[in-house]
Amino acid sequence: MKSTEEHLLDYRDYLILNNFSKATINCYTTGLRLFLVYRKSQKMRGRMGQSQARKYILHRHALGVTWSTINCDYSALRKYFREVLGLSWSLKKLPRPRKERYLPRIISKEDVMKLIESSKVYKHQVFFTFLYGTGLRLGEALRLRMEDIDGNRLEIRVNKGKGAKDRIVRIPKCLLDQLRQYYKRCRSEVYLFNGRRRGEVLSPRAVQWAFKNAKKEAGITKQVSSHTLWHCFGTHH
Repeated sequence: MKSTEEHLLDYRDYLILNNFSKATINCYTTGLRLFLVYRKSQKMRGRMGQSQARKYILHRHALGVTWSTINCDYSALRKYFREVLGLSWSLKKLPRPRKERYLPRIISKEDVMKLIESSKVYKHQVFFTFLYGTGLRLGEALRLRMEDIDGNRLEIRVNKGKGAKDRIVRIPKCLLDQLRQYYKRCRSEVYLFNGRRRGEVLSPRAVQWAFKNAKKEAGITKQVSSHTLWHCFGTHH
């Protein structure tokens, strides 16, 4: 009988070989690990099956876990059962939970400007402007390299963005001009937005910390994060 670590290693290897993103790998392996811990706590014996997965999903719901998280658990278990263990999975016996639909939190154009101007670090001001002006997600913007920007064509090449797909994004001329000024001042290397050292990527934690402080300085009380700028791009533009 395989141990928990052996199950997780097999699953991680399978996901890596199928070129899943790091975020998906972490989500799916975490979902499997929590299921295995639950299975052990309930002293479930014998071969893993869909009936055990059903009890686990109901257990997660009873704990008050959001449906979006439960959906991730569902996807993790279904893929592992079917594609790694080769077990059957009946949608009639255990249907996928319906997705919850909600309106994203956004802030006004005026608040976006206040937030950008309230950031005390020039690099962070440019970064927030970049998120708002291009509609890139946080991870996409952080991984953007200097060579991915085509100033002549006013385009940005996003490599392995959402769904591990490449795409081309338009960049406004005024934003390109600001990026040129930013480069003259900060002299980025490799990545457009460097961390403490040139050539190293800016960390997501540093961005979230900067956003939190700018939000406080701007007097914005809504529960928003840097991802809000992505929603604002879609709404305002």
